[in-house]
Amino acid sequence: MVYVENELIGRRLERIRKKMGLERAELAEILGVSTGQYRKIERGIYGLDVKKILILYSKLQIDPLYLLTGNRRKENSYISYGETDRNSLVCELLDYCRNKLAEDTEEE
Repeated sequence: MVYVENELIGRRLERIRKKMGLERAELAEILGVSTGQYRKIERGIYGLDVKKILILYSKLQIDPLYLLTGNRRKENSYISYGETDRNSLVCELLDYCRNKLAEDTEEE
């Protein structure tokens, strides 16, 4: 089953991969998955777990917030900049999740 969120994340990841000039096999190797599994991530069949999101951040500086939400810290950028450390990044993601849950609860 393809979840809309996974599909959106997969599209963003594919766009980033192409802009970085990487092949699917290269990104699959970085993530420690087969090329077939990586292809399914881009198609939204498989999702990314936190460990893989952090791998993308630490090895390629891909901004997790952009990857998960499509929100860019700086205009036209999906790459994190050096001033963000891992702890503040996790806090920012948790704040985003907390706010999103509060919004969803208000809508119900």
